Amino acid sequence: MRGHKDLRSVIAATFACGVLALVLPIDLLRLVFALPLTLFFPGYALSAAIFARDPIDRAKLLLLSVGASLAILALGGLLLNFTGGLQAGTWALLLVLVVFAASRAAALRRPPAGTTALALPRMRLSALTAAVLAVAALSAAGAFALAFIPLPAKHAIGYTELWLQPLDSGVRVGVGSDEQERMAYRLRVSFRRGRASVIRRFALQPGESHLLQLAAEPAGANRVPVVVALYRSQQPNRVYRRVSGWIPPQGAQP
Repeated sequence: MRGHKDLRSVIAATFACGVLALVLPIDLLRLVFALPLTLFFPGYALSAAIFARDPIDRAKLLLLSVGASLAILALGGLLLNFTGGLQAGTWALLLVLVVFAASRAAALRRPPAGTTALALPRMRLSALTAAVLAVAALSAAGAFALAFIPLPAKHAIGYTELWLQPLDSGVRVGVGSDEQERMAYRLRVSFRRGRASVIRRFALQPGESHLLQLAAEPAGANRVPVVVALYRSQQPNRVYRRVSGWIPPQGAQP
């Protein structure tokens, strides 16, 4: 994009902000680079493309850049949600592509006589316009900052799922945690009378699961009863979840 310093700068800054917002280990620094990437660069590139032949002043350009960026975020969110890629990496890639495509369109549409940038006369804002811009900028920055801050959920109620799948020669037991914090469990699997129970102890973080497969002694043509009890560390003597089933006779379908 020779002769378009503003567009080259926007593309370079977009790429740099996208990479830094993804790789930096500190959330606050990532937020600093994510703000211009999401709230200004896409809208500026799009405004440059739309008004390439009819330049506008800085005040309108600033408003359009922020507004267009928010519109791109909304439409981009719908697109990524339907395509199953609503993640930080896909967001950054989408915004970089939008900025590059819009900047390229702006470079092609600008007349040869004025290819350096949009006409940017000295900006003169009224007190009301400046106040509106400040409130909008603070609101957007606050929304993004809030999105990066994990908030406690003291009154949220978590749960744990327990399931049992009979097999031809045993059982498969699964435990999934959707609790609010790390939870320690004790799992007891009991087969027919006369056989000792199988005890397993483990801990799960929120969102984790534990899978256990146990073999049962063959019982010929008889079904084998199975009872699974789950206990939590807070109440080690009280059954938290309980499931039961039957292992089918040998040769039979479950």
